[in-house]
Amino acid sequence: MEPEYEKIIVLIIVLLASFLTWKMVKDFYITKFHMVFAHLIAVVTASFMLLSSMFLFMPKNYQRGVTPEVELNLVSIVIILIMLSVLYLFFKYFPDNKKK
Repeated sequence: MEPEYEKIIVLIIVLLASFLTWKMVKDFYITKFHMVFAHLIAVVTASFMLLSSMFLFMPKNYQRGVTPEVELNLVSIVIILIMLSVLYLFFKYFPDNKKK
């Protein structure tokens, strides 16, 4: 696959993971705190998700101008899916079960 397409796919995956993180965290904390504080907590958490997921796609032996900036691999995608699943369990599934 061409490097430009890999960059686009990685960017979409990383931004989608960050947005889903922001949404889950904001929805969880908006019932407990003021809307502004819930949004700030969600933005910080989504920023960490953005950074950590970008680090997953970085090549292990990166050299500027020699190697590609990102490597699209299945292990990184699976790790991001696991992280999102754990966040879903903590912020959506478990709190909803306690209310019932």
